Amino acid sequence: MGQKLLFTIAIGILFSGCGVGSVVALPFKAAGAAVNVVAPDVVGDTISGVGDVADTVIPF
Repeated sequence: MGQKLLFTIAIGILFSGCGVGSVVALPFKAAGAAVNVVAPDVVGDTISGVGDVADTVIPF
């Protein structure tokens, strides 16, 4: 019974996601949007891209 409960909890966490990647990516995305206002788009998009990569790489 203990293994079944542990497996069920693990599956629930796996599919729900904790949002850690999104939390880590948020400052980069916000900074990229702010930089786009005062600098060329390529600079802000590059900063936002770092946030997208962080969101993708962190699986939870």
